[in-house]
Amino acid sequence: MSATLKNLYTENENPFKLSLCAGQSSIRNKVTWVYMLEDEYIIPYFHGSELSVTAGYKASQDPDWLMTLVRSLAARQTAGLIINVGKYVHTIPQEVIDYCNQVDFPLFTMPWEISMTEMVQRFCIRIIQKEHESALHDKAIADAIFRRGNEAEYRKVLEQYYNLDGYFTVVMICVNSEQEDLKNASEMEDILLNRVRRFKTSRGLRHVKFGLISHDHFELMVLYNMDSELLPEIRDIILETYQDAAKAQAIHMGVGVQVQGISNIHKSFDRAATAVRMALYRKEPFIRFEDMGFYKILFSVQDKDILHSYANELLGPLAEQDEKKHHYVELLRSYIKNDRSLEKTAADLYLHRNTVNYQVQKLRSILHSPLKTAEDLFPYYVALSIRDME
Repeated sequence: MSATLKNLYTENENPFKLSLCAGQSSIRNKVTWVYMLEDEYIIPYFHGSELSVTAGYKASQDPDWLMTLVRSLAARQTAGLIINVGKYVHTIPQEVIDYCNQVDFPLFTMPWEISMTEMVQRFCIRIIQKEHESALHDKAIADAIFRRGNEAEYRKVLEQYYNLDGYFTVVMICVNSEQEDLKNASEMEDILLNRVRRFKTSRGLRHVKFGLISHDHFELMVLYNMDSELLPEIRDIILETYQDAAKAQAIHMGVGVQVQGISNIHKSFDRAATAVRMALYRKEPFIRFEDMGFYKILFSVQDKDILHSYANELLGPLAEQDEKKHHYVELLRSYIKNDRSLEKTAADLYLHRNTVNYQVQKLRSILHSPLKTAEDLFPYYVALSIRDME
């Protein structure tokens, strides 16, 4: 949706005669602006995703300058570099090309007779247009996810990008980081999306599309026609990006179910929100809703007072006894976990079998339940699971 190198490079049949020398796999990098650059000392002020254009004046004085330049630009995760060849730079050193290929940094050349000023002006106008289109797209996606606004309006926008009967998956991302280490949110989005675009290009996933929008304290990644088998690789890209670029202390992701049709995307969001709640509770980096089992139900309940009331109702009598050092809750948990086996429960708690047998009889009396069948034990399994969520 935003302007990419590929957009700028290929639109209007390449009127500026750009030639790609290196970094083919990053041709889909997002471009936020274009700068004419003859001095590398301003690069530390770049945010990332800028495209630079140079006539290479300093290269005529310092043969190593081009290598210094591309290293600095790549380190700032900028979009790429265009070198105007013919006057100050006649050929690109092979070591520069090799380095750009090694780090996947796009490097272009353009003939000296082509006006750099005209190209920069044209590219910047196109970037502004694409940013406007991207804003409309992101708003339409958000309207579809949160079921707000006029459905006909957001469908009209989104049908330009997707088959609206295709398959959508929402991934919710929660990042915990020290405020001073966390980059500007838009910068992080650019870095992450560039890495995902690189992955998409390297795997030849032409049918797959993706986007990233912010919601409260979360980021939402929307995947279109993404094979679920690729999710672990997307997970690793997200983890590496936030750990490297934002020095994140903890990252938690929840993946919703894949749904068919844009009208059902809110369901994938709801499931992703449920999965991320469990990921936060368990302090795990990545949980898919489909893998949550019975916890799908518990973490889907919005009113936690209902859950806590239910757990207290069943376990309250044991809690009163545990205040007297009887440890009946621990006994009940082990008894359920070991499928009512006295021997296994005794081994688990380091107690004699006869002691466990006596205490189980007390449990039955306190709870007024025989605790003999799965049906007897299931309510207490649920109550203990709720207690674990607190």
